[in-house]
Amino acid sequence: MRANSDRERCLTPAGLSQVTVAATWLNANWQPECILVSPFVRAQQSAEAFLSFYPQAKAQNSEALTPDVSLEELQEAIARTAVDRVLLIGHNPLFSNALSWFCGDELREVMAPASMALVDLPVVARGVGRLRWLRHAPNYQTIASCQ
Repeated sequence: MRANSDRERCLTPAGLSQVTVAATWLNANWQPECILVSPFVRAQQSAEAFLSFYPQAKAQNSEALTPDVSLEELQEAIARTAVDRVLLIGHNPLFSNALSWFCGDELREVMAPASMALVDLPVVARGVGRLRWLRHAPNYQTIASCQ
């Protein structure tokens, strides 16, 4: 079934499989307090897999995780959560650009579909983050980069 827009596009079977593997891997390695989710259908479908592991996490839909939102809006949305561990489920080019925004413009990593990155932010602000790891599907075992 074809979607009328990017907003309505569903995960493919391969995408759903990658999300399940990602959620399983992340559950064994990190626990969020809050999950911010793009309202796009495929992000909502991805969030379902993660929420099955984190029923205690507060999930919130956020337009600040859509593909073309400004990095300032993303920064504000993260700050509004007022928690230490936030899982973001959204899209590119936003996430690839966010790595540079938060970790310094010299960091140019690409968030491929179903990638996961852990960024330490002592405060939610531009240029103060530290990329702890960046992992890609399908196995999430290879660290792609670390500052």
